[in-house]
Amino acid sequence: MNVLNNGFLNESDLVYIFKNNTLKRNEIFSLLMKPYWSSLYSRCMYRINDSDSLDDVVQDVLLRIYQALPKYCHQGVFRTWIYTIADNVCYSHLAKKNKYYKKNVSINNIEPISDYNQVNIDDKIDMDILLDELSYNEQEIIDLRFYQDLTLLEISDVLCITISACKMRLYRALKLLHEMLFGKNKSYKKS
Repeated sequence: MNVLNNGFLNESDLVYIFKNNTLKRNEIFSLLMKPYWSSLYSRCMYRINDSDSLDDVVQDVLLRIYQALPKYCHQGVFRTWIYTIADNVCYSHLAKKNKYYKKNVSINNIEPISDYNQVNIDDKIDMDILLDELSYNEQEIIDLRFYQDLTLLEISDVLCITISACKMRLYRALKLLHEMLFGKNKSYKKS
């Protein structure tokens, strides 16, 4: 059976053939992914915003899809499944890349929520220590906003949450960082 000459196969047929025909896997995979090449490439470019690493990330996405395809279940839309893999690979890439840039951040990034007077503190702080004390969701929103410089709208798209939930999560994370830096409840000291 020459799969490439048959234009009547849909995604579920191609996935079935991929799972059951190990000799033609590369041909089937190429045919299956052909409609998604450009959108996967664009999605990865949007997520990582780094043209130097883009080809490596897209290649890693395709490799992960190829490896996971034998376990794919038809419970959802195929496109959503491959985009989820692409997003996860991009997030992993960004986490590795940004791991080395989180050492110092200016105190001015945290200051906008503060109505308190500044205490004597160095202009730069070791953010790794502070960020480790935050929850994963709080670390993620700080990372996306301040290290990847995404807008709130972009963050809400990335995290699949509403913009108001995004604002609230960012506010709470910044408030917690502020409390860690300047101490909790300064207003309780009354003379």
